[in-house]
Amino acid sequence: MGCAPSLRVSQTGIIYCRDSDESNSHHSPGQSSNISSQQQTTVVFPKTEVKTTGDPGASTSIQLTQQIRFLNRRGTIEAETQTSQLFLKGDRPSFWFGPMKLKDNPIKILLVFEEDAQSEAFWWAADRANYTCNLVKNPEHAVDSYLDKRHDIIIIDNRHSNTFNAEVLCRSIRATKQSNHTVIVAVTKQQRSFLYSTADVDEPPIASILVAGFNSYFPENENIGSCYNYLQLLESEHVRQRRKILATEALFTALEKCSDAIQITDKEHCIQYVNPAFEKLSGFNSEEIIGKGSRDLFYNGTGEETEQMLSQIKKSKAWEGRCGLKKRSGEVIRFRCTTTPVMDADKRADHVVYVKRSEDFVESRVHSLGSLKEPDLPGLPNEAVYYRRGSVRSLYNFTGDIRSIRSEGGVAHGMLRRQSLARIHSMTIEAPITKVVNMIYGVQESCPSNVAPLLDKVIEILRSSELYSPLNENVREGDEMSTEMETEYVEGLMSRSLRKSSSAYPILPLQESQRKSYPMLLPSNTTSPPLSLKSAPPDVQAVLEKDDMWDIDILELERLTNKKPLLYLGLKIFTRFGVSEFLTCPDKVMQTWLQRIEASYHSTNKYHNSTHAADVLQATAYFLNRERLKKGCLTKQDQVGSVLAAAIHDVDHPGRTNVFLANAQAPLALCYNDRAILENHHAAFAFKLTIADDSCNIFKNMTREDYKPLRDIIIDMVLATEMTKHFEHVSKFVNSVNKHDKYSGRMSEDEHSSIQSGLCTGHNVDLSTPENRMLIKRMLIKCADIANPCRPLALCKEWAYRIADEYFLQAEEERERGLPVVMPVFDRKTCNIPKSQTTFMDIFIMDTFDAWDTFADLQDLMENLQGNYAYWQREAALITSKAEQQNHTSPLVSC
Repeated sequence: MGCAPSLRVSQTGIIYCRDSDESNSHHSPGQSSNISSQQQTTVVFPKTEVKTTGDPGASTSIQLTQQIRFLNRRGTIEAETQTSQLFLKGDRPSFWFGPMKLKDNPIKILLVFEEDAQSEAFWWAADRANYTCNLVKNPEHAVDSYLDKRHDIIIIDNRHSNTFNAEVLCRSIRATKQSNHTVIVAVTKQQRSFLYSTADVDEPPIASILVAGFNSYFPENENIGSCYNYLQLLESEHVRQRRKILATEALFTALEKCSDAIQITDKEHCIQYVNPAFEKLSGFNSEEIIGKGSRDLFYNGTGEETEQMLSQIKKSKAWEGRCGLKKRSGEVIRFRCTTTPVMDADKRADHVVYVKRSEDFVESRVHSLGSLKEPDLPGLPNEAVYYRRGSVRSLYNFTGDIRSIRSEGGVAHGMLRRQSLARIHSMTIEAPITKVVNMIYGVQESCPSNVAPLLDKVIEILRSSELYSPLNENVREGDEMSTEMETEYVEGLMSRSLRKSSSAYPILPLQESQRKSYPMLLPSNTTSPPLSLKSAPPDVQAVLEKDDMWDIDILELERLTNKKPLLYLGLKIFTRFGVSEFLTCPDKVMQTWLQRIEASYHSTNKYHNSTHAADVLQATAYFLNRERLKKGCLTKQDQVGSVLAAAIHDVDHPGRTNVFLANAQAPLALCYNDRAILENHHAAFAFKLTIADDSCNIFKNMTREDYKPLRDIIIDMVLATEMTKHFEHVSKFVNSVNKHDKYSGRMSEDEHSSIQSGLCTGHNVDLSTPENRMLIKRMLIKCADIANPCRPLALCKEWAYRIADEYFLQAEEERERGLPVVMPVFDRKTCNIPKSQTTFMDIFIMDTFDAWDTFADLQDLMENLQGNYAYWQREAALITSKAEQQNHTSPLVSC
């Protein structure tokens, strides 16, 4: 960059700089590149170290850590660097490569140019991007500078061949070892750019540039903004990718040094990599086996264990067990094997990682360790208080502290002990789950050897982000239809996003003709006049007499009331629980409110209509009347909030699932960000309708202090009906209430009196606390919402066919609109409805009602549930048998 400037530093720390005619200092874009040799420039820069060299060809690098201003004699600002401002912002951010965190170090750039406007543009662009930049003028100094500083990006001037040969320089740099992770760019003449090519001028070929080793080329452009954008693009698309590739070398080094035998295959079980430990275990060299099929080469025939492993891999699931390996010598050895599929974007196994451990090899290592005596043990510095415990992996290479392995019960017992990580995880701020994990780590240090692996599995599960989502690992072996149905139910009812096979369905704006609206109805009036239960028809009153009995025929009430069962049943149950009195609400307002809520249910829905709301309301009232819940467990406010929540829990339901609305980009899905779409809408809609008109505002006369907690109860219970939270609510109820409740379930009168009227249990669980009452209310409305399988058989069957019909309609609409079919097995022509019922019971009903029965004593319901389950099993088997007999070409598909 020319001769070095003349520098003089005063005692006050001010640097005086007089540039020569060929200044090596770059100037701001608007400033002339030449500064008169007679003009003195003052650099205000206290305590700054500036390193330069007088060699004309050598590079000059100036990095400033404070703001610099070049002032002329008149005191005006001529130029200002941006490097200092950017450095003051702190370290560059890190980025992730899988689970590996990589530091985004500052980019180093080498410019190989004769100093001109183009090099100056790159200099200031690098300055703006907070990059370190060096400029050299000849190839010799370019190679020396690169070997010294190892730049990330090298930009070489390829416009003028009379100065130096850029392609020869590129080949020279590529000959060095570290150049594999360096991006080299050629600056070409303007006519070589695609942007400025014309039809009558052929573009010069760039093959020679690529062959020479350049990664990219840049058509000359002296605009700083263009240079800045290009440098940012290089960092994003080239530099970071090369840093990731460099990080993989560390991962492969770890694999090479790992004492476990590692094998990686593709989805076709073709071997792609084995580490030295695998070579030692099998007797094969990597060159002999890479590219060959792992099953044919290694596995001992087609044994049952191998078939199980391959079956799990086919399902994209991990597997762990014992397997056979045929060595080069022909000997078959047994080993422990863990297979882990690596998923692609479609959640399909793209690679499979095998971790293998020979049992004989481990035993031989343990035996050799056990033969050591105390004098043979190496001395420890300062007689350390605790020793690093060796794992099985460390024993392979004799890495682990021998004293700690031999102590506490011998080698075999101490070998599998884990090192306590409680010290590492003892942070100042701990979440509850972190405390639990630390406690488990502490227990691992002194637990029996056969318990330690189980605790490892516990920690692995606790680290999952979806603690309460079902693992779905305990499906019946060989029952592929059941597995498919369980997957469909879990994805269709509990997923918030597209199905795993939905990559073929793009998210595109729907045409107007395809749009289907799901309106927010706010009825201002109804045609039915206010009524009293005394004026109801005798047959309606006869059905309502059984409102507190589980075998009430809600479908008969639907028929007798002309599809308005919620109004009549609501008035009866609200009167029994004193809802109007609690709300200080006139009966006429309550009647109007029930009429408008019922009118807001879509009568065209097959399942989610006002009859379903009435059914859930009756079940809620029935549960509230159980002896356990009447003994002071829930307050009057809880009871009123529960029946109100049951009445509104599905109001304005469109007859489609949350996943459907999210996939269709429905307005409700956009409004609630695909989270609990319908449940949020039901609660919000009901409160909007209620407060919109005083004639139906049942909360009008309540004080703010009373209204706010009641509103919280209603909203929380409605949101609890979301199926994505089903297992979370059930698990919390079981672990917080049932698990510590000695007297839960069927209790005698003496037992009831001994637990203080139901408030405290044998294990001092106070059911009256706000937290426990919340768990009970959530469990209550969840069970009421899905209680159809516990109803008498005739009702159970009708509800089953109704919900299936609603799913049929949804699947048909999804196909018509080109949306992902959430539950494709719900095909009207092929669906085995009895099988779908048994599957739904297996996933959601059985465990839930076992827990609820344990708490609330629901023997009649459980008898109905068992009888209905047996009925659906017989029907499903009959349909399957008929299909096999008829030998259909398209057999029934279980849903």
